[in-house]
Amino acid sequence: MIHSTLEFLTAELNAFIKLKVGDTMGNRIYLSSVTNEAGIAIPDQSLGLSLINIEEERTIKEQRSTYINPVGKVEKRNPEIQLNLYVLITANFQNKNLNDSSDDYVEGLKQLGYAIAFFQSKNVFTKENSPGLSGFDPELMKIVVELYSYSFEQLYNFWTVVGAKYLPSVLYKVKTLKIQENAIQESGDPIEKIHLDTLHKS
Repeated sequence: MIHSTLEFLTAELNAFIKLKVGDTMGNRIYLSSVTNEAGIAIPDQSLGLSLINIEEERTIKEQRSTYINPVGKVEKRNPEIQLNLYVLITANFQNKNLNDSSDDYVEGLKQLGYAIAFFQSKNVFTKENSPGLSGFDPELMKIVVELYSYSFEQLYNFWTVVGAKYLPSVLYKVKTLKIQENAIQESGDPIEKIHLDTLHKS
């Protein structure tokens, strides 16, 4: 579900940015790690969408562990896990090709701005407003994307950890993905009557 969520958001962003730049052929954003052994992993002259952290959403954690299945049996399984994903969108335009305006630093800022504009205009994705969602994962019901601000210290620490110089980027919090494997631990008939013994021994 994590991969299908990020693939869906990448595809939606890609379609939006291609309309903005007037080029329907090439990809404008890639689902990619920020770096690899060779350096920046995001293709040149493009944006990268990268998962940088996963956290459990505990404020609305499901507590129920027993359920009645369609045939009336009681099933016990672990409560679902709800996750938030932290996703970084990075512009890899480093002016490597000085005579190519499409590799200009300013062009990278422009396309990063398109990504911000996209999520400003649409930050909740459901099967009703995004018909393509079901094609990525039938269990995906709703995706909410929120801009996440972090401090200069956190920014510095992140780019130090990934081992690269800073590139223009914006961080989003994607919430909340529900993970339920439906592994049944116990199964049985429901309790329909409770008998109380009111007789006391003298």
